[in-house]
Amino acid sequence: MKKTWLVLKTEFINTVTRRSFLLTLILVPLVPALILGGVALLGGDEDAGDGGGILQPQQPEAVMEGYVDQAGIIEAFPDWVGEERLIAYSSLEDAKQAVEEGEITAFFVIQEDFLETGAVRYVREDFNPLSAMDTTGIIQSVLEFNLLGADPQKYQLYRNPVQVQLVNLDPEAVERDEDNILAFYLPYGVTMLFYVLILTSASLMLNSVAKEKENRVMEILMSSIKPNQLLTGKILGLGLVGLLQMVVWMGSALILLRLGGTTLNIPSNLQLSPEVFYWGIPFFILGYLLYATIMAGAGALVPNVKESTQATFIVILPILIPLLLVGVIINQPDAPLPVILSLIPFTAPNTIMTRMAVTSVPIWQLLVAMALLIITIFFLVRAVANMFRAQLLLTGKKFSLGLYLKALAGSDLETSDLSES
Repeated sequence: MKKTWLVLKTEFINTVTRRSFLLTLILVPLVPALILGGVALLGGDEDAGDGGGILQPQQPEAVMEGYVDQAGIIEAFPDWVGEERLIAYSSLEDAKQAVEEGEITAFFVIQEDFLETGAVRYVREDFNPLSAMDTTGIIQSVLEFNLLGADPQKYQLYRNPVQVQLVNLDPEAVERDEDNILAFYLPYGVTMLFYVLILTSASLMLNSVAKEKENRVMEILMSSIKPNQLLTGKILGLGLVGLLQMVVWMGSALILLRLGGTTLNIPSNLQLSPEVFYWGIPFFILGYLLYATIMAGAGALVPNVKESTQATFIVILPILIPLLLVGVIINQPDAPLPVILSLIPFTAPNTIMTRMAVTSVPIWQLLVAMALLIITIFFLVRAVANMFRAQLLLTGKKFSLGLYLKALAGSDLETSDLSES
Protein backbone atom coordinates (compact mmCIF):
# COMPACT_ATOMS: atom_id res chain seq x y z
CA MET A 1 0.00 0.00 0.00
CA LYS A 2 2.85 2.36 0.84
CA LYS A 3 4.47 1.81 -2.56
CA THR A 4 1.14 2.32 -4.32
CA TRP A 5 0.68 5.63 -2.49
CA LEU A 6 4.21 6.64 -3.47
CA VAL A 7 3.50 6.01 -7.16
CA LEU A 8 0.17 7.87 -6.87
CA LYS A 9 1.80 10.91 -5.27
CA THR A 10 4.67 10.94 -7.74
CA GLU A 11 2.41 10.76 -10.81
CA PHE A 12 0.08 13.47 -9.48
CA ILE A 13 2.82 15.93 -8.47
CA ASN A 14 4.90 15.41 -11.62
CA THR A 15 1.88 16.00 -13.86
CA VAL A 16 0.25 19.01 -12.16
CA THR A 17 3.58 20.82 -11.81
CA ARG A 18 4.30 20.72 -15.53
CA ARG A 19 4.13 24.13 -17.13
CA SER A 20 2.13 22.80 -20.10
CA PHE A 21 -0.51 21.29 -17.81
CA LEU A 22 -0.87 24.45 -15.72
CA LEU A 23 -1.17 26.64 -18.81
CA THR A 24 -3.83 24.36 -20.27
CA LEU A 25 -5.72 24.15 -16.98
CA ILE A 26 -5.84 27.95 -16.65
CA LEU A 27 -6.08 29.15 -20.24
CA VAL A 28 -8.97 26.92 -21.36
CA PRO A 29 -11.49 28.64 -19.03
CA LEU A 30 -9.64 31.99 -19.00
CA VAL A 31 -9.79 32.66 -22.75
CA PRO A 32 -13.61 32.35 -22.99
CA ALA A 33 -13.91 34.50 -19.85
CA LEU A 34 -11.80 37.25 -21.44
CA ILE A 35 -13.78 37.06 -24.67
CA LEU A 36 -17.04 37.25 -22.75
CA GLY A 37 -15.78 40.23 -20.78
CA GLY A 38 -14.70 41.98 -23.97
CA VAL A 39 -18.09 41.39 -25.54
CA ALA A 40 -19.81 42.86 -22.48
CA LEU A 41 -17.57 45.95 -22.53
CA LEU A 42 -18.21 46.48 -26.23
CA GLY A 43 -21.96 46.55 -25.71
CA GLY A 44 -22.97 42.91 -25.87
CA ASP A 45 -25.81 43.55 -23.42
CA GLU A 46 -27.22 46.34 -25.56
CA ASP A 47 -27.24 44.08 -28.59
CA ALA A 48 -29.09 41.41 -26.66
CA GLY A 49 -31.69 43.95 -25.56
CA ASP A 50 -32.40 44.84 -29.17
CA GLY A 51 -33.47 41.29 -29.87
CA GLY A 52 -30.14 40.26 -31.30
CA GLY A 53 -27.25 39.09 -29.18
CA ILE A 54 -23.80 37.90 -30.10
CA LEU A 55 -24.99 34.52 -31.32
CA GLN A 56 -28.21 35.89 -32.79
CA PRO A 57 -27.35 38.64 -35.31
CA GLN A 58 -29.58 41.63 -35.85
CA GLN A 59 -32.14 41.54 -38.62
CA PRO A 60 -30.90 43.33 -41.74
CA GLU A 61 -32.56 46.57 -42.81
CA ALA A 62 -35.36 46.24 -45.32
CA VAL A 63 -34.37 46.83 -48.96
CA MET A 64 -36.85 48.73 -51.14
CA GLU A 65 -37.79 46.90 -54.31
CA GLY A 66 -40.57 47.12 -56.88
CA TYR A 67 -42.64 44.95 -59.14
CA VAL A 68 -44.47 45.08 -62.45
CA ASP A 69 -47.54 42.83 -62.41
CA GLN A 70 -48.26 42.09 -66.07
CA ALA A 71 -50.45 39.10 -65.12
CA GLY A 72 -52.66 41.06 -62.69
CA ILE A 73 -52.13 38.61 -59.82
CA ILE A 74 -51.30 40.89 -56.89
CA GLU A 75 -54.36 42.56 -55.37
CA ALA A 76 -53.42 42.63 -51.67
CA PHE A 77 -50.38 42.33 -49.42
CA PRO A 78 -50.06 40.18 -46.31
CA ASP A 79 -49.59 42.07 -43.05
CA TRP A 80 -46.04 40.83 -42.61
CA VAL A 81 -44.86 42.35 -45.91
CA GLY A 82 -46.71 45.61 -46.41
CA GLU A 83 -47.02 47.73 -49.54
CA GLU A 84 -44.05 49.88 -48.50
CA ARG A 85 -41.75 46.86 -48.92
CA LEU A 86 -42.68 46.33 -52.59
CA ILE A 87 -43.63 49.33 -54.75
CA ALA A 88 -45.96 48.73 -57.70
CA TYR A 89 -45.08 50.12 -61.15
CA SER A 90 -47.33 50.11 -64.17
CA SER A 91 -44.63 49.53 -66.79
CA LEU A 92 -41.08 48.30 -67.23
CA GLU A 93 -39.92 51.80 -68.17
CA ASP A 94 -41.18 53.27 -64.89
CA ALA A 95 -39.51 50.51 -62.88
CA LYS A 96 -36.19 50.94 -64.73
CA GLN A 97 -36.30 54.70 -64.16
CA ALA A 98 -36.92 54.12 -60.43
CA VAL A 99 -33.83 51.92 -60.26
CA GLU A 100 -31.71 54.52 -62.08
CA GLU A 101 -32.91 57.28 -59.72
CA GLY A 102 -32.18 55.13 -56.63
CA GLU A 103 -35.77 54.82 -55.43
CA ILE A 104 -35.51 51.01 -55.48
CA THR A 105 -32.61 48.59 -55.80
CA ALA A 106 -34.36 46.07 -58.06
CA PHE A 107 -37.77 44.99 -59.34
CA PHE A 108 -39.69 41.86 -60.23
CA VAL A 109 -41.58 41.31 -63.49
CA ILE A 110 -44.56 38.96 -63.19
CA GLN A 111 -45.06 37.94 -66.77
CA GLU A 112 -48.44 37.67 -68.48
CA ASP A 113 -48.26 33.87 -68.77
CA PHE A 114 -47.45 33.45 -65.08
CA LEU A 115 -50.43 31.15 -64.42
CA GLU A 116 -49.17 28.77 -67.12
CA THR A 117 -45.40 29.03 -66.66
CA GLY A 118 -44.84 30.54 -63.19
CA ALA A 119 -42.25 32.85 -64.81
CA VAL A 120 -40.99 35.83 -62.76
CA ARG A 121 -38.00 37.95 -63.79
CA TYR A 122 -35.73 39.71 -61.31
CA VAL A 123 -34.03 42.86 -62.61
CA ARG A 124 -31.27 44.85 -60.91
CA GLU A 125 -28.16 46.76 -61.96
CA ASP A 126 -25.57 44.94 -59.81
CA PHE A 127 -26.86 41.40 -60.01
CA ASN A 128 -25.72 39.22 -57.12
CA PRO A 129 -26.94 35.59 -56.97
CA LEU A 130 -26.73 35.55 -53.16
CA SER A 131 -28.84 38.67 -52.70
CA ALA A 132 -31.32 37.36 -55.26
CA MET A 133 -31.82 34.22 -53.20
CA ASP A 134 -32.55 36.35 -50.12
CA THR A 135 -35.13 38.62 -51.80
CA THR A 136 -37.08 36.30 -54.10
CA GLY A 137 -38.79 34.77 -51.08
CA ILE A 138 -40.71 38.02 -50.59
CA ILE A 139 -42.34 38.07 -54.01
CA GLN A 140 -43.02 34.35 -53.71
CA SER A 141 -44.93 34.78 -50.45
CA VAL A 142 -46.91 37.70 -51.89
CA LEU A 143 -47.87 35.71 -54.99
CA GLU A 144 -48.86 32.66 -52.93
CA PHE A 145 -50.94 34.89 -50.65
CA ASN A 146 -52.88 36.31 -53.61
CA LEU A 147 -53.28 32.97 -55.37
CA LEU A 148 -54.95 31.70 -52.18
CA GLY A 149 -57.52 34.50 -52.34
CA ALA A 150 -55.64 36.80 -49.91
CA ASP A 151 -56.89 34.66 -47.04
CA PRO A 152 -54.36 34.68 -44.16
CA GLN A 153 -55.71 31.45 -42.65
CA LYS A 154 -55.45 29.56 -45.93
CA TYR A 155 -51.93 30.92 -46.44
CA GLN A 156 -50.79 29.79 -42.98
CA LEU A 157 -52.26 26.33 -43.54
CA TYR A 158 -50.56 26.16 -46.93
CA ARG A 159 -47.17 27.13 -45.52
CA ASN A 160 -47.53 24.96 -42.41
CA PRO A 161 -50.04 22.22 -43.18
CA VAL A 162 -49.10 20.15 -40.11
CA GLN A 163 -48.72 21.66 -36.65
CA VAL A 164 -47.17 19.11 -34.34
CA GLN A 165 -47.47 20.00 -30.67
CA LEU A 166 -45.04 18.20 -28.39
CA VAL A 167 -46.48 17.40 -24.98
CA ASN A 168 -44.09 16.42 -22.19
CA LEU A 169 -45.75 14.42 -19.43
CA ASP A 170 -43.08 15.58 -16.97
CA PRO A 171 -44.56 18.71 -15.30
CA GLU A 172 -41.13 19.89 -14.21
CA ALA A 173 -39.59 19.67 -17.66
CA VAL A 174 -38.77 22.98 -19.38
CA GLU A 175 -39.54 23.19 -23.09
CA ARG A 176 -36.47 24.00 -25.17
CA ASP A 177 -36.39 26.46 -28.03
CA GLU A 178 -35.20 24.17 -30.81
CA ASP A 179 -35.01 27.07 -33.28
CA ASN A 180 -32.23 28.71 -31.25
CA ILE A 181 -28.74 27.95 -32.55
CA LEU A 182 -27.58 27.27 -28.97
CA ALA A 183 -30.02 24.35 -28.68
CA PHE A 184 -27.46 22.35 -30.67
CA TYR A 185 -24.13 23.97 -29.88
CA LEU A 186 -24.37 23.91 -26.07
CA PRO A 187 -24.88 20.11 -25.90
CA TYR A 188 -22.25 19.74 -28.61
CA GLY A 189 -19.84 21.73 -26.46
CA VAL A 190 -20.55 19.42 -23.51
CA THR A 191 -19.85 16.41 -25.74
CA MET A 192 -16.53 17.82 -26.93
CA LEU A 193 -15.50 18.87 -23.42
CA PHE A 194 -16.20 15.43 -21.98
CA TYR A 195 -14.46 13.74 -24.90
CA VAL A 196 -11.34 15.85 -24.43
CA LEU A 197 -11.33 15.36 -20.65
CA ILE A 198 -11.58 11.57 -20.79
CA LEU A 199 -9.20 11.18 -23.72
CA THR A 200 -6.46 13.47 -22.42
CA SER A 201 -6.62 12.03 -18.91
CA ALA A 202 -6.53 8.43 -20.12
CA SER A 203 -3.76 9.17 -22.63
CA LEU A 204 -1.54 10.29 -19.77
CA MET A 205 -1.50 6.67 -18.61
CA LEU A 206 -0.34 5.27 -21.95
CA ASN A 207 2.32 7.97 -22.40
CA SER A 208 3.58 7.50 -18.85
CA VAL A 209 4.07 3.73 -19.21
CA ALA A 210 5.49 3.99 -22.74
CA LYS A 211 7.93 6.75 -21.75
CA GLU A 212 9.21 4.83 -18.73
CA LYS A 213 9.72 1.74 -20.87
CA GLU A 214 11.61 3.72 -23.51
CA ASN A 215 13.83 5.46 -20.95
CA ARG A 216 14.52 2.18 -19.11
CA VAL A 217 13.03 3.62 -15.93
CA MET A 218 10.65 0.67 -15.91
CA GLU A 219 13.55 -1.72 -15.29
CA ILE A 220 14.45 0.16 -12.10
CA LEU A 221 10.83 0.25 -10.93
CA MET A 222 10.35 -3.47 -11.51
CA SER A 223 13.19 -4.21 -9.10
CA SER A 224 11.38 -2.55 -6.17
CA ILE A 225 7.64 -2.66 -6.82
CA LYS A 226 5.08 -5.19 -8.00
CA PRO A 227 3.43 -4.57 -11.39
CA ASN A 228 -0.06 -4.48 -9.81
CA GLN A 229 1.04 -1.81 -7.34
CA LEU A 230 2.49 0.21 -10.19
CA LEU A 231 -0.76 -0.07 -12.19
CA THR A 232 -2.95 0.95 -9.25
CA GLY A 233 -0.77 3.90 -8.29
CA LYS A 234 -0.62 5.25 -11.85
CA ILE A 235 -4.37 4.93 -12.46
CA LEU A 236 -5.30 6.67 -9.20
CA GLY A 237 -2.64 9.38 -9.48
CA LEU A 238 -3.46 10.34 -13.05
CA GLY A 239 -7.16 9.99 -12.24
CA LEU A 240 -6.85 12.72 -9.63
CA VAL A 241 -5.16 14.90 -12.25
CA GLY A 242 -8.05 14.37 -14.66
CA LEU A 243 -10.62 14.98 -11.92
CA LEU A 244 -8.96 18.29 -11.06
CA GLN A 245 -9.05 19.28 -14.72
CA MET A 246 -12.68 18.23 -15.06
CA VAL A 247 -13.86 20.17 -11.98
CA VAL A 248 -12.04 23.34 -13.06
CA TRP A 249 -13.19 23.25 -16.68
CA MET A 250 -16.82 22.20 -16.18
CA GLY A 251 -17.23 24.45 -13.13
CA SER A 252 -15.88 27.38 -15.13
CA ALA A 253 -18.20 26.55 -18.04
CA LEU A 254 -21.29 26.59 -15.80
CA ILE A 255 -20.23 29.85 -14.16
CA LEU A 256 -19.55 31.52 -17.52
CA LEU A 257 -22.91 30.40 -18.88
CA ARG A 258 -24.67 31.83 -15.83
CA LEU A 259 -22.78 35.14 -15.88
CA GLY A 260 -22.82 35.48 -19.66
CA GLY A 261 -26.44 34.53 -20.22
CA THR A 262 -27.46 38.12 -20.93
CA THR A 263 -24.45 38.99 -23.06
CA LEU A 264 -24.80 35.89 -25.20
CA ASN A 265 -28.61 36.14 -25.13
CA ILE A 266 -28.97 32.58 -23.82
CA PRO A 267 -32.60 31.80 -22.91
CA SER A 268 -33.21 30.27 -19.50
CA ASN A 269 -34.61 27.10 -21.05
CA LEU A 270 -31.26 26.48 -22.79
CA GLN A 271 -29.06 26.92 -19.73
CA LEU A 272 -27.18 23.79 -18.68
CA SER A 273 -28.65 22.13 -15.63
CA PRO A 274 -26.42 21.72 -12.54
CA GLU A 275 -27.17 18.01 -12.87
CA VAL A 276 -24.74 17.94 -15.80
CA PHE A 277 -22.00 18.85 -13.31
CA TYR A 278 -23.21 16.57 -10.50
CA TRP A 279 -23.56 13.51 -12.70
CA GLY A 280 -20.57 14.52 -14.78
CA ILE A 281 -18.18 13.78 -11.90
CA PRO A 282 -19.07 10.09 -11.41
CA PHE A 283 -19.38 9.45 -15.14
CA PHE A 284 -16.04 11.12 -15.76
CA ILE A 285 -14.41 9.00 -13.05
CA LEU A 286 -15.89 5.81 -14.50
CA GLY A 287 -15.08 6.82 -18.08
CA TYR A 288 -11.53 7.65 -17.08
CA LEU A 289 -11.07 4.35 -15.21
CA LEU A 290 -12.39 2.45 -18.22
CA TYR A 291 -10.16 4.07 -20.82
CA ALA A 292 -7.15 4.54 -18.53
CA THR A 293 -7.20 0.80 -17.89
CA ILE A 294 -7.38 0.14 -21.63
CA MET A 295 -4.55 2.62 -22.22
CA ALA A 296 -2.47 0.98 -19.48
CA GLY A 297 -2.77 -2.35 -21.26
CA ALA A 298 -1.70 -0.74 -24.53
CA GLY A 299 1.20 0.96 -22.77
CA ALA A 300 2.37 -2.40 -21.44
CA LEU A 301 2.82 -3.60 -25.01
CA VAL A 302 4.25 -0.64 -26.93
CA PRO A 303 8.05 -0.32 -26.84
CA ASN A 304 8.26 3.49 -27.00
CA VAL A 305 6.28 6.74 -27.06
CA LYS A 306 6.22 6.85 -30.87
CA GLU A 307 4.31 3.58 -31.06
CA SER A 308 1.84 4.83 -28.45
CA THR A 309 0.25 7.18 -31.02
CA GLN A 310 -0.94 4.25 -33.12
CA ALA A 311 -2.15 2.43 -30.03
CA THR A 312 -4.11 5.48 -28.86
CA PHE A 313 -6.03 5.76 -32.14
CA ILE A 314 -7.03 2.09 -32.05
CA VAL A 315 -8.19 1.88 -28.44
CA ILE A 316 -10.21 5.13 -28.49
CA LEU A 317 -12.41 4.14 -31.44
CA PRO A 318 -15.44 3.32 -29.24
CA ILE A 319 -15.46 6.75 -27.60
CA LEU A 320 -15.61 8.35 -31.06
CA ILE A 321 -19.02 6.81 -31.81
CA PRO A 322 -21.06 9.31 -29.71
CA LEU A 323 -19.04 12.12 -31.27
CA LEU A 324 -19.89 10.96 -34.79
CA LEU A 325 -23.58 10.54 -33.89
CA VAL A 326 -23.84 13.72 -31.82
CA GLY A 327 -26.47 15.21 -34.16
CA VAL A 328 -28.79 12.23 -33.66
CA ILE A 329 -28.24 12.24 -29.90
CA ILE A 330 -29.01 15.97 -29.58
CA ASN A 331 -32.05 16.01 -31.87
CA GLN A 332 -33.54 12.75 -30.56
CA PRO A 333 -32.09 12.18 -27.07
CA ASP A 334 -34.74 9.62 -26.09
CA ALA A 335 -34.66 7.61 -29.32
CA PRO A 336 -33.64 3.92 -29.14
CA LEU A 337 -30.12 4.51 -30.52
CA PRO A 338 -29.05 7.13 -27.91
CA VAL A 339 -30.55 5.00 -25.14
CA ILE A 340 -28.64 1.92 -26.33
CA LEU A 341 -25.39 3.92 -26.55
CA SER A 342 -26.06 5.14 -22.99
CA LEU A 343 -26.08 1.55 -21.74
CA ILE A 344 -22.97 0.36 -23.60
CA PRO A 345 -20.04 0.98 -21.21
CA PHE A 346 -17.59 2.13 -23.91
CA THR A 347 -19.97 4.82 -25.23
CA ALA A 348 -22.00 5.55 -22.09
CA PRO A 349 -20.04 8.48 -20.50
CA ASN A 350 -20.17 10.78 -23.53
CA THR A 351 -23.69 9.80 -24.58
CA ILE A 352 -25.14 10.28 -21.10
CA MET A 353 -23.62 13.75 -20.74
CA THR A 354 -24.83 14.84 -24.19
CA ARG A 355 -28.37 13.68 -23.43
CA MET A 356 -28.35 15.35 -20.00
CA ALA A 357 -27.42 18.65 -21.67
CA VAL A 358 -30.60 18.33 -23.79
CA THR A 359 -33.19 16.61 -21.62
CA SER A 360 -33.75 14.78 -18.34
CA VAL A 361 -32.37 11.26 -18.46
CA PRO A 362 -34.41 8.69 -16.47
CA ILE A 363 -32.70 7.75 -13.22
CA TRP A 364 -32.87 4.04 -14.04
CA GLN A 365 -30.78 4.58 -17.18
CA LEU A 366 -28.17 6.48 -15.18
CA LEU A 367 -27.95 3.78 -12.54
CA VAL A 368 -27.87 0.91 -15.06
CA ALA A 369 -25.18 2.69 -17.09
CA MET A 370 -23.06 3.19 -13.97
CA ALA A 371 -23.53 -0.44 -12.88
CA LEU A 372 -22.49 -1.75 -16.31
CA LEU A 373 -19.47 0.57 -16.31
CA ILE A 374 -18.37 -0.66 -12.89
CA ILE A 375 -18.71 -4.32 -13.93
CA THR A 376 -16.77 -3.70 -17.16
CA ILE A 377 -14.03 -1.81 -15.32
CA PHE A 378 -13.72 -4.63 -12.77
CA PHE A 379 -13.08 -7.28 -15.43
CA LEU A 380 -10.82 -4.97 -17.47
CA VAL A 381 -8.67 -4.15 -14.45
CA ARG A 382 -8.24 -7.84 -13.73
CA ALA A 383 -7.31 -8.52 -17.37
CA VAL A 384 -4.88 -5.62 -17.59
CA ALA A 385 -3.37 -6.51 -14.21
CA ASN A 386 -2.28 -9.79 -15.78
CA MET A 387 -0.66 -7.80 -18.59
CA PHE A 388 1.19 -5.64 -16.06
CA ARG A 389 3.98 -8.09 -15.43
CA ALA A 390 7.69 -7.87 -15.98
CA GLN A 391 7.54 -10.07 -19.09
CA LEU A 392 5.50 -7.41 -20.89
CA LEU A 393 6.71 -4.24 -19.19
CA LEU A 394 10.38 -4.88 -19.94
CA THR A 395 9.86 -5.95 -23.55
CA GLY A 396 7.72 -4.84 -26.43
CA LYS A 397 7.17 -4.68 -30.16
CA LYS A 398 5.15 -2.63 -32.60
CA PHE A 399 1.58 -2.37 -31.33
CA SER A 400 -1.06 -4.54 -33.00
CA LEU A 401 -4.69 -5.06 -32.10
CA GLY A 402 -4.35 -8.83 -32.30
CA LEU A 403 -1.47 -8.89 -29.84
CA TYR A 404 -3.35 -6.56 -27.52
CA LEU A 405 -6.52 -8.67 -27.51
CA LYS A 406 -4.48 -11.83 -27.05
CA ALA A 407 -2.75 -10.37 -24.00
CA LEU A 408 -6.03 -8.93 -22.68
CA ALA A 409 -7.63 -12.37 -22.87
CA GLY A 410 -4.89 -13.72 -20.60
CA SER A 411 -3.24 -15.91 -23.20
CA ASP A 412 0.44 -16.68 -22.66
CA LEU A 413 2.49 -14.80 -25.22
CA GLU A 414 5.37 -16.56 -26.86
CA THR A 415 8.87 -15.10 -26.96
CA SER A 416 8.46 -14.32 -30.66
CA ASP A 417 5.35 -12.26 -29.86
CA LEU A 418 7.27 -10.03 -27.46
CA SER A 419 10.51 -9.53 -29.34
CA GLU A 420 11.03 -6.10 -30.86
CA SER A 421 10.75 -5.82 -34.60
